[in-house]
Amino acid sequence: MMRASCRVAVVIAFICIANVAAADDLTSLSDVQLIEETREAVVAQDAEAALELLTEMQRRGTGIFAAADRPSCEEVIDLPAGITDWKFRAVARQAYLRVGMSRRLEEGSCACLFDGFSFDAFVTAALGKSTAELTDADRPALERIRDEDRRATEARFRELGQSCRAK
Repeated sequence: MMRASCRVAVVIAFICIANVAAADDLTSLSDVQLIEETREAVVAQDAEAALELLTEMQRRGTGIFAAADRPSCEEVIDLPAGITDWKFRAVARQAYLRVGMSRRLEEGSCACLFDGFSFDAFVTAALGKSTAELTDADRPALERIRDEDRRATEARFRELGQSCRAK
């Protein structure tokens, strides 16, 4: 006698095969349906159906393949070795983010905050020195930059992000 879990897996496999076969073409499935069908095929260990479904997901760029062709958006903050203030990195990062948000808001752009705006460029524009010249004494200036219209900037940037996701 088959165990209950094996019976469930067999039933799911038949449902997956029937659902995939019922769809004349995988392109007729919505993205959500495609993801659900793929999940069911994987759980049922139906390699053939899972491969077809995953291939369609990759073609559409949905599910695990969403934004796979887009580069990641990461800030790179390299501070000089002479910085000993343990809060400096956090303050510098927050100031850099706030200014990056302001730039994108001015442009009305959904692009990565750091595209074309390196930490070095930020330090040069904000403090008039190179990153290598930073010292612990620069933290108060970075705090002022961080705090300048911070709440309003973050609120407006969230709104921009929502409109970008809606597109």
